[in-house]
Amino acid sequence: MTKKKRPEFPVSVKIKAMERSGNRCERCGIDFDEGFTGEFHHVIPVVFGGDNSIDNCSLLCRNCHRVAPNIKCEEEIPIHRHYFLRFASFKEAAQHYEVNNRFDLYIKVALDIAKRSKN
Repeated sequence: MTKKKRPEFPVSVKIKAMERSGNRCERCGIDFDEGFTGEFHHVIPVVFGGDNSIDNCSLLCRNCHRVAPNIKCEEEIPIHRHYFLRFASFKEAAQHYEVNNRFDLYIKVALDIAKRSKN
């Protein structure tokens, strides 16, 4: 049995992502060299309905892609969207919200999302 190949972003989306980011990591801001060391990341994984559009594509350096949070269930999508582009890692988000575990972080982020949606 062969493993299914993950869908890749079309070249047109990759070009738009590079233009949007100025050929920098969209999380930490590091410049990519001429050899291009960026990786294209599905913000919302395909398994949870993420597509190959520019809105779901993030250009990341190898390190930011490696530490990008992995969504474990569909309920995590709004939380992931909220903190993924604001913080470089789970640890940084947890420090910002002054918590030390995923459950407490999700509660704080959910309250933050609710507060922002009222405004």
